[in-house]
Amino acid sequence: MNIIKIFNIVSLIAFLFSCSNRTAGKNIIQENIDENSNYQTFTQQNFNKVEMIYSMEYYKNEITKYQDNYYGFKDVSMEITDIMNISSIMEVNDLIPNSLTFLVIWFNPKGYVYYLYAFNDEQKLVGNYYCGQFVSFKNYKVLMEKLSGIIPEYSTISIGDFNNNGINEIILYTYYPHIGNAFCVYEYSFMEKVLEELCLVPVLINTVNPFPSVEYVGNGFKILEVLDDELMEYAWKNYIWNNEQNKYIKQ
Repeated sequence: MNIIKIFNIVSLIAFLFSCSNRTAGKNIIQENIDENSNYQTFTQQNFNKVEMIYSMEYYKNEITKYQDNYYGFKDVSMEITDIMNISSIMEVNDLIPNSLTFLVIWFNPKGYVYYLYAFNDEQKLVGNYYCGQFVSFKNYKVLMEKLSGIIPEYSTISIGDFNNNGINEIILYTYYPHIGNAFCVYEYSFMEKVLEELCLVPVLINTVNPFPSVEYVGNGFKILEVLDDELMEYAWKNYIWNNEQNKYIKQ
């Protein structure tokens, strides 16, 4: 083998080795980008917690003014309602990033309406999010007995990290005009800046002899689902959290 052939072979080996290293390097860099991106997304959900610096009365007044001016008060799904009054207000954490967030339960003769309100670090109201509504009945609190989390008074709503991803969710019984009673799970979407629906299931609620029709099972919910309302067909179904689809999926 002459010196030219040897040189060509050595050059080819060096070239292939260099390409391999570049490809591996790109893969490592891409993995670092992906990991860093996930890290940034996660930390952005939690950093810069806005502190509550005024009394609760200040935020209550700001919310009332905003709601009166914006809606007048008009409810999302009931047409024009009677005058709404705040029956409950509470601060909720780890729900909307970079915000001071309050869950407000409004009351009128037709029932309770649930809203979230977000304040920025200047203590200005910057966002409101409709969650749902519910018409209470005798012993309605029984519905919540098999659900964990923080359950405010006068509500069928709970707040907690039910899918164990480090961010709180909102779960609740609510009413939809075209669906009827339903069980819902919401989580704030950092990318879309909205409450994202992770689960929506028509659910049986017995108002005469109430019992829990939803149970938290650690990685999801066991739900007494309405399969056919006209034929009165119901069944217990498990809705389990799926990381890939970012939803609670029926099993």
